Amino acid sequence: MISVIIVNYNGKKWLEKCLNSIFDQTYRDYEVIFVDNNSSDDSIDFVNNRYGNESNLKVIKSDKNLGFAGGNNLGIKYASGEHILLLNNDTYVEENFLEKLVDFYNNNSFNLVGCKQRNYYSKELINDIIGTIDIFGFPTPNKLLFGSSGYCMLISKKDYVDSMGLDNNFFMYCEDIDWFWRLNLLNKKMTISDVYIYHASGGSSGEFKSLNYKVFLWRNQNTLQMLLKNYSWYNLLWILPIYFIQNIFEIIFFLLILKPKIAFSYIEGWWFNIKNFDKIIEKRKWVQNNRKIPDSEIFKKMYFGSGKVKTLLNYIKNK
Repeated sequence: MISVIIVNYNGKKWLEKCLNSIFDQTYRDYEVIFVDNNSSDDSIDFVNNRYGNESNLKVIKSDKNLGFAGGNNLGIKYASGEHILLLNNDTYVEENFLEKLVDFYNNNSFNLVGCKQRNYYSKELINDIIGTIDIFGFPTPNKLLFGSSGYCMLISKKDYVDSMGLDNNFFMYCEDIDWFWRLNLLNKKMTISDVYIYHASGGSSGEFKSLNYKVFLWRNQNTLQMLLKNYSWYNLLWILPIYFIQNIFEIIFFLLILKPKIAFSYIEGWWFNIKNFDKIIEKRKWVQNNRKIPDSEIFKKMYFGSGKVKTLLNYIKNK
């Protein structure tokens, strides 16, 4: 059985197309676990009224917004399947999607399998360049494969639990990268299959175009804790000083272009990690005690440079 987990927050406009496509699957051994993160747009009522008669649907309502990681972890507590599929709510799939994905999973030796994506509206294939991260944890287009596709991920429930899954401390952004990093350290195999989904926000990793304060805040909070958790101590000795120097230059940059709130988000990110330092170190102990491979193997899957600086330079160039 596949437990399809869909986390929703005020995404009512996406739900009909998404859920219709899931309930029309040719592969029948699945359940849908719909987790609502305390939406205010009547998402719960819509799902209950429209799909309440579906015997393989479980509707879970959270009394607060747990974010992407927390919402998925809540859903997994109710999962009956041996395998779980984490699927974004702003997607839809073809009727043989699960059949093809399960077939790929069963006939290959990967622990986690993702999907390619097509534009939700035009149906054009996008994100054909596999992504990695730079040594500071920033997503960077590259032919290297660091993880999989965060909007659609199939994995056994055992592998999810054994790897600690998504970190609830990551409210939004980088939670999938942090998990991929941990899976790499545990020597788990990941890939992106040729099976595709239609995704509304596909290719939207360029949040710098809008210079969104919350995006920067969440990234600054989560990138630092990701580095603290996953690097060996001897690599943190040189990674962290360069990381903070880069942060300082970025703060100056945003002050110069009159974006003080975004500049301040870096300091808020540091403070978040100070406040949560005990939690981060506790998780770091687990990661370092259970890792199977050294950082040198992880570096082979990373971009040696600064993906964020490249993105900021492109922003300046296009202004």
